[in-house]
Amino acid sequence: MNRDSLRVGWLVATTILIFVPNARCATYHVDCGTTSATDTSLHTLGQVNALHLSPGDMLLFKRGTTCKGTLQPHGSGTETAPIRIAAYGDGSVPRIVDGFADPAILHLNDQQFWEIESLDLSGSTAAGILVESTTTMHHIFLRDLLVHGVRGSLKHKESGLVVFHAIGPSGRFDNILVDGVQAFDTTLWSGIFISDGAHVQVLNSIVHDVQGDGIVLFSSRDALISHSLTWHTGMQHQVTIGTPNAIWTWRCTDCTVEDNEAFLADSPGVDGGAFDIDYGNTRNTVRYNFGHDTDGYCISVFAAFGPTAASVVEDNLCRANGLAPRLAQRQGAILLMTWQGGSIDGLIVKNNVLYWSPPGDTPAVRGGTDLQSTGVVFSGNQIRSSGISFIDPELKYAGDHNIYSVVSATLSDLTAAKTRFQKLPESNSTIKFWNAQAIPRTVETWSLSSNVSSNGHDRDTVRATFVELISAAMQFGHAGLRVTLTGDNDVLALASDWQIPAADIAVQAAVPGISPSLKLISPAGEIVNEWHEYPGCVELGAALRNHLEPNFSFLPFEDVRATD
Repeated sequence: MNRDSLRVGWLVATTILIFVPNARCATYHVDCGTTSATDTSLHTLGQVNALHLSPGDMLLFKRGTTCKGTLQPHGSGTETAPIRIAAYGDGSVPRIVDGFADPAILHLNDQQFWEIESLDLSGSTAAGILVESTTTMHHIFLRDLLVHGVRGSLKHKESGLVVFHAIGPSGRFDNILVDGVQAFDTTLWSGIFISDGAHVQVLNSIVHDVQGDGIVLFSSRDALISHSLTWHTGMQHQVTIGTPNAIWTWRCTDCTVEDNEAFLADSPGVDGGAFDIDYGNTRNTVRYNFGHDTDGYCISVFAAFGPTAASVVEDNLCRANGLAPRLAQRQGAILLMTWQGGSIDGLIVKNNVLYWSPPGDTPAVRGGTDLQSTGVVFSGNQIRSSGISFIDPELKYAGDHNIYSVVSATLSDLTAAKTRFQKLPESNSTIKFWNAQAIPRTVETWSLSSNVSSNGHDRDTVRATFVELISAAMQFGHAGLRVTLTGDNDVLALASDWQIPAADIAVQAAVPGISPSLKLISPAGEIVNEWHEYPGCVELGAALRNHLEPNFSFLPFEDVRATD
């Protein structure tokens, strides 16, 4: 697969963070672990919040310490001299713990040109990180942060762990980066929520155990969600403010969702899917994603109150979707739906692979009642179904070079499937019996071994690899997979900040002379797959599922019940 578009995003993210402090800028050290009057450090967040920071200033929190309260710094940077918050010293990332008395653990209000990294943030009642704007605010970068344990009353979608909230008709954000953020455990709605943004990137981030949406962009343009991972989204017990999805966009122009993995997506109502091009979107693309083990669909395209135009869904892998019988029957693995005067105007669905085994015979591709659409094309897709229906017979589309496979042991099922297939608007497409060879499953130990170098990989690839290793260890660690990360000092230091060892991943120092690689090794010691470049979640996910079945029974639930 050609990932040039991903590389463009990586280069932007990794070059714009270069910052050389001006000699006139101030550096403030914060050590909440001591109250010594003999040093020049700040010792409380009250002291920090009393500062008025200037362009180029740095606010450094001491590693291994915990500050209590909310962090609400003042001031703005400039394009050439942003204000920076980071960590200093040795040990674990500094913690900021709010006592559930404030609206956010970290709050920026009409402030711009900030770069914030290497913190562990927990507490609060409405948001973990809350960035608000009433006018256009530029250049807010969040990197390598843990945001969790936000508890409060669920009232609206603009709440949760990382929230960029534009207020009023003039509120806007421009040049937003969320990179390497782990957001989890909240009684509120979102993992990462960004509204009214331009030039937005959400990269290498992990969201789980949220009441509503995992990662969502509202009313934005020129945006990218990439190399990210979600699970346990939509955990709300009853519908109060909406129905969630794992990763999606709404009223987004020129937005791309690629190389992400989403699983165990749920919903108390409808939706409950992995990926969604929702209504009001223009030129949105969903590609190279792996959506699996969801209660609802894998991918949806919606339109309401006008057109959703020029959408592309390509090169995705969908597996074990529609686990809820109600949602499977209504949605399929891919769902197209319009309402309230909406229309889907131009949609290309190509080169996707769908494994479809719903609880009952329902088409893998569904069109909602009274679907209004033009220019829908299905091309080069592979659908392997346990049923005899592939595409909703009411769906108006042009199909070519698709491969439909019936997973069944009876000739009568294949005959019935062929009868239905012949009524579809297809050309140069085929239908066949899929006699998949059973792959022996073993309780012996498989290995996923990575060798990551800070010199051999760009910073984005290092973080993307961390996301894949965490996903693999979590899903297959109790199914016979041992995951190992080998890296140089810089890689291991970042792995410690990411709490990689706590994810049941063995960490060890690199052996000089070994080139960067990722290897899947059988119990017999055979290298089954080997990559010397970042493989992407589709390629790695397919390789793992060829030999191992995920075991979710050991996956913990955070105590995040917002409703009963």
